[in-house]
Parts: sequence; C-alpha cells; structure tokens
Amino acid sequence: MKKYIIASSREWFSKSEKIAQFSKLDVVSIKNKEELNLSYINQIKPRFIFFPHWNWIVPKEIYEAYECIVFHTAPLPYGRGGSPIQNLIIRNFETAPVCAIRMNEVLDGGPIYRSLEVSLSGSCEEIFERIAIAVQRIIVDIIENEPEPVPQIGEPTYFKRRIPEESRLPESGIVHDIYNHIRMLDAEGYPNAFIEYGNLKMEFTEAVEESDCIKATVIIKIK
Repeated sequence: MKKYIIASSREWFSKSEKIAQFSKLDVVSIKNKEELNLSYINQIKPRFIFFPHWNWIVPKEIYEAYECIVFHTAPLPYGRGGSPIQNLIIRNFETAPVCAIRMNEVLDGGPIYRSLEVSLSGSCEEIFERIAIAVQRIIVDIIENEPEPVPQIGEPTYFKRRIPEESRLPESGIVHDIYNHIRMLDAEGYPNAFIEYGNLKMEFTEAVEESDCIKATVIIKIK
C-alpha cells in the first residue's frame, strides 16, 4: 500500500473534520521542521508529500527527490506570497481557489494539479474549515488519478506577509471594511484586530455585521 506524508505546521488542518475517502489513506503526519528531513522521509518512501500549511522553507533535496505538493488559496499566478486570505479579503474577493501546486524553487510558482473554489465569507477560522475540506478532496483526487500539473499562465502578482501591527483597526472607513478587518484575523494563531486606548489593548473577535453597525466580542488587556 502506498504511503503519503502530510506536513502541516498549523493545527487548522489536523483538527479539521475528515471526509471518508481521506480517512482511508495511509498517512504519516509531520508537524515540525526537524522531522522534515531526507533521512526520515527515505524510511517512509512516500508517493507524495502534501503541505496544507508549512511555515518553513523546504530543502531542495526533498522536493527534488519526492513529489511535493503545496496548497495556496489564491487565483494564481495572482496572489503568490504571504497572508493570501487576508490580502484577498481586503481586496474585496468573495471566493478564491484552493490550488495544489508542484513545489519548486519559485514561491507558489509551480504548475497546478487541481483547484477548488471556496467562499471567503465568515471568520478566518470558518474559511480555514472550508479550505481543509477542499484540501482533503484535492489530495484524494491526486492520489486516485495522478494528474499532470499544468503550468501557471500570466504575469505573477505577489502579496506581502502581514505583520502584527497591521492588525490594528483603521481609524476611518466604512462599517463593512471594519467588519472584514475583524473577521479576516479571527482564527487560532493569528493576531486579532485591535485598538489601543491609553495603557489598554482591546482585541476584537466574533464580528457580526448588521445594517449600520458591527457587534463583536471584545477582550480588554493591559498592554
């Protein structure tokens, strides 16, 4: 029976509900940088190594020796780079494709095996739940059909990875923009939207947009 590696440095994929076809796969999980080494991988001899979310650069010796597939949510080649969900939301995208890409030396620049469109509505956590299901379905499809990846077409556009300071709520703007700012950061491991008031820091989650206002949960901390 063929084996596969799932390398994911964030919990949103490992904690997600699994579809039946995915649950039947013989999968080895890797969650940290130290485990992702050629010596260990050679013991497993996986057919594919899948990267739903990975925070570190993968050594060239690994993606040249094994077929490595990374996932990126953006209409590639538009949206290569960091923080794609947040960068798409602030640009008013309502949906985006989850793309399975053959890993190579170009960041998010490899050919694409498959993609599935997902909604960007709701909180960042809810979006990740949809992405997790899409990733599972794509993994099953790739394993069953082994499609040839297709090169990306067009001029690439790159996103910059957001920094914590960018989570600060803007001081002006329309209600919908404030709502988007709160919800796009509302997930485990992300710096929540915030404002500062004197020696206090107020963090916002669970935003609900109404006709002319936003209701949200606010946590007040001393800086």
